[in-house]
Amino acid sequence: MRVLAEPLVALLIVLTAGLASCGGAGGYGGGGGNMPVAGVGPSKLFAADSTNKVVGSLANPDPAAGALTVDRLIGPQPPYFYNYAGFSTTLGSLALDATRDVLYVGTGTTVQVFYGASQANGDIFFSASIGPFGSTGSMFVDAVHDRLYVGDDAANVKVFNGASTVNGMPAPRLVTGATTPIHGVAVDTTARNILFVSNDTAGASTTHQIMVFDNADSVTTAAPNRTITPTASAVNLAVGGISLDAGNDRLYVAGGSGSSTVMVFNGASTANGPIAPDKTFSVFGSGIVSVVVDPPNDRLYAVGSNGHIYLVEAVGTLSSGAVTAKDASVSGGVLTAVAVSP
Repeated sequence: MRVLAEPLVALLIVLTAGLASCGGAGGYGGGGGNMPVAGVGPSKLFAADSTNKVVGSLANPDPAAGALTVDRLIGPQPPYFYNYAGFSTTLGSLALDATRDVLYVGTGTTVQVFYGASQANGDIFFSASIGPFGSTGSMFVDAVHDRLYVGDDAANVKVFNGASTVNGMPAPRLVTGATTPIHGVAVDTTARNILFVSNDTAGASTTHQIMVFDNADSVTTAAPNRTITPTASAVNLAVGGISLDAGNDRLYVAGGSGSSTVMVFNGASTANGPIAPDKTFSVFGSGIVSVVVDPPNDRLYAVGSNGHIYLVEAVGTLSSGAVTAKDASVSGGVLTAVAVSP
């Protein structure tokens, strides 16, 4: 796979069936302000490239195999590289409120907010900025209640009500019962109202787990109500980022940078204790650091520690074992986060 420069929006991502490695040369082109893109629908799939400090987007969230040009690009671009977006080389998380068309970009110490995300294009200014944080490693946006959850790797889950209008650092609600480092946050926004936090415990013996908090909309200093400890053959399995299919009460858990797997837990709202995953998908070609599931279209997007994004179709129907994925990469860049609009 390779990236070729073009005059305006020049990120070229090649997706191929299977798990082939990527190569080639190229880069980004373009620049300027919020330039409209003629003849292209609203962007639905967003990917952060930390190396080049940009977020690229596609109108089609399920591209066919072959070469595609990313439709829009936010961030510093030639010839000026002003970086009005305020991006960094630590773009570790994305969250998309498709209802309000707002994109949240975790830069490490801040969350940069972009209104009109589906049309945003060029070296543009952010609409708002939230922070500072210790490390914006993971995020979840509850579009139903306009609420943003930030898994701060350094300390606590920080929750902002009225997220789409927040600017600066108003005092967040702190969920202090989650140990650090935090790898992922996800919320069941149905009547179950549950917060899931994947993390580790420090100390003499590290435990990898997903803490489960009831009353997600109000919990603060409470200990978790339940804890899912992924276990197989008496071995505690490492965890990375998480994503929830609330309609099916199903939790997807990345295996972390040292494991090329994605674990699946059914009955997530009541799961508790050391339990084996109901399914484990493997052979992604890289350690998987985070995942995003698109339940309406039954797709899974997995971010690899190698800077690739893997797209798995009909994920809810698959059995444990090796899976076939489309593999997207950027030559000279590192894809570190993904967000999708159903």
